[in-house]
Amino acid sequence: MKKIFLILYLFFAATACFAVKQSLAIVINQLPQQGIALKSGWKFHAGDSSKWAAPMYNDNGWQDIKPATPIDDLSNVRQAKIGWFRLKFEVGKTLQGKTVAFSINQIGASQIYLNGVLIREYGRVSGNENEEQVYDPRGQPLTVQLSNNPGQVLAIRYSYTHKNVYIGTGQNAFEILLSWPSIAWGNFADYFDFYTHRSFMFGVFILLGIVHLLVYLNYPSGKINLYLSMYALFQSCVFSNAMLGTLFSANSKVVFDSIFYISAPIASGFLLLTVYDICKRPRRFLFWLLILFLAVTIPVQFWRNYGPREIMLNLSGVLVHIEIIRVSVIALKRKQPGAVLFLFGQSIALIFFCSFSYIDYFYQQPVIYSLVEVDLAFLTPAIVISLLLAHEFALSHISLKQQLVAVKNLSEKNRAQELEKLQILATQNESLEKQVELRTNELSHSLTHLKQTQSQLIQSEKMASLGELTAGIAHEIQNPLNFVNNFSEVSIELLEELTDEAKAGHNDEVIAIAGDLSQNLEKINQHGKRADFIVKGMLQHSRTSTGERQLTNINVLANEFFKLSYQGLRAKDKLFNAGMVTNFDPHLPAINIVQQDIGRVLLNLFNNAFYAVDQKQKAAGTDFKPEVSVSTSTENGQLVIRVKDNGIGIPDAIKDKIMQPFFTTKPAGEGTGLGLSLTYDMVVKGHGGSLQVNSTEGEGSEFIIQLPV
Repeated sequence: MKKIFLILYLFFAATACFAVKQSLAIVINQLPQQGIALKSGWKFHAGDSSKWAAPMYNDNGWQDIKPATPIDDLSNVRQAKIGWFRLKFEVGKTLQGKTVAFSINQIGASQIYLNGVLIREYGRVSGNENEEQVYDPRGQPLTVQLSNNPGQVLAIRYSYTHKNVYIGTGQNAFEILLSWPSIAWGNFADYFDFYTHRSFMFGVFILLGIVHLLVYLNYPSGKINLYLSMYALFQSCVFSNAMLGTLFSANSKVVFDSIFYISAPIASGFLLLTVYDICKRPRRFLFWLLILFLAVTIPVQFWRNYGPREIMLNLSGVLVHIEIIRVSVIALKRKQPGAVLFLFGQSIALIFFCSFSYIDYFYQQPVIYSLVEVDLAFLTPAIVISLLLAHEFALSHISLKQQLVAVKNLSEKNRAQELEKLQILATQNESLEKQVELRTNELSHSLTHLKQTQSQLIQSEKMASLGELTAGIAHEIQNPLNFVNNFSEVSIELLEELTDEAKAGHNDEVIAIAGDLSQNLEKINQHGKRADFIVKGMLQHSRTSTGERQLTNINVLANEFFKLSYQGLRAKDKLFNAGMVTNFDPHLPAINIVQQDIGRVLLNLFNNAFYAVDQKQKAAGTDFKPEVSVSTSTENGQLVIRVKDNGIGIPDAIKDKIMQPFFTTKPAGEGTGLGLSLTYDMVVKGHGGSLQVNSTEGEGSEFIIQLPV
């Protein structure tokens, strides 16, 4: 125990003696392998004077300072903007007159003087931020020859302006390492090897990101490829900090550290998204908490204090890796494919991420160790996920090939069956041709009978249409009749009240009641005319067309028959209901038409549309919303009426037959098959217009009437 205390005493005593010696002068008798960092013994003075470079200048009144300190902690240097550092040191006989190397790192601009002689200028020194050009040599060796005297003087003219330097670097203001040239250049080569490797990693990640982005663009349903590509692209931005910083180090205005500090948390977030999707985990509280932590990490990186920023950044990466391992363990318990490989790879990534962060922070290990750890820390998750996606794609490809083989076999089987059916059909066709000849003779006799009944059926179609119209009118006319009755009763009461007020001599009340009576009579007259219009429409429809044309407002005509058709179907089926949409052109010109004929045309089209949506609703259930719309417009000198429904539609096989007389798809007893035939004749032959049909089976139909203006 006494020996231990004696050793500690000698150690502290030697340290104290060395400190006393350092306060007087720095003595360097020999250069060790790793060189000597010139950190202590420096003086600083704010301002600018060329005399301060002279070796014999007396700087005893200057401030003691350690320039190899983060610039954020040197408030006197930051406030001065321009000033001088001076260091006096002695060298032994073995170093006097020898060629040595200074390896310099800085965050401003400087002029280096050795023994009063300017040996190098880094950037442009100026206290004016518009004239200053900052420069970081990044440890590039500066070869100089020491004087033959023991005493040596380093004078550094130095400037730092806040505008020209990124505030988030945490870099030392000025640091210098004295070593032999061969060793200095060897260390500088290792430095470039490190950043060359990071540049290689930049290329790997950007290539990986582009590949997965192309996969996603071809298969947009696979969001995992999108998330993984974003992770790789943002991770490439992290490594671009090293590559671009090396290429453009001559001007530190081009700041690439910000790319690193912004891209790293974003890359971690996309990695987390990728893992959650590939492991099929719901995004719950813990996920969003980590995303929030990563989002907060980004603005924190712009704080002046370097330590907390670095801790925050590394902590966010560690937390994301731990969460990924937790999700991987859950996937392993659920026996998801590839969970073992994913857990193993992510564990390796976490270990080397922590190791790399430690080495990068203290920078005490050989460069080759750091390079290997970078590979394992950042590439492992991307490679493992890419392998899992490739394996999944391969399985899908194999499954698809098997399905294609099955489809091919089934197709060949179907082809053989089709050939067999064709042979059977050929035999049956011969038999059918003989039967057709026999039936043709019978049909020729029936044709005469059909022509005789055609006129009777046409009249039946008109009567059926009239019946539907009458039912609609009965419903439609009830509304104006109710208004007439109600306003009549109110008017009787008002007349009694008018009499009482007149007897009492209340002239003002009499005038007011007379005004109310006038309004009621106007309403009665209005609804009476409405009922009269409906009745006239019924009468016109029931009469035989005289062929007399009249100027007609198609909007009014279509609106009336639209309502009457709907009410007619409601009269037959109380459960029937459908949406009615009108889109009439208010500037539509009046045209000369036979009102009875066009009214029958519209009524027939409306009836068919409501029938189609009713049939679809019965099949589809309550989820289906039936709708019939009618619109009018003018196009190319034609008045266009469109009747559209979202009903059962018309199959392609019968589209060419729907205009034929007696063709109907309705059950027996519900239709004669003459409605569209008569409609076509009235529009095309009677008015020189056209009738077109657009229909998709199962989706609905649209009938387009064009009449010449």
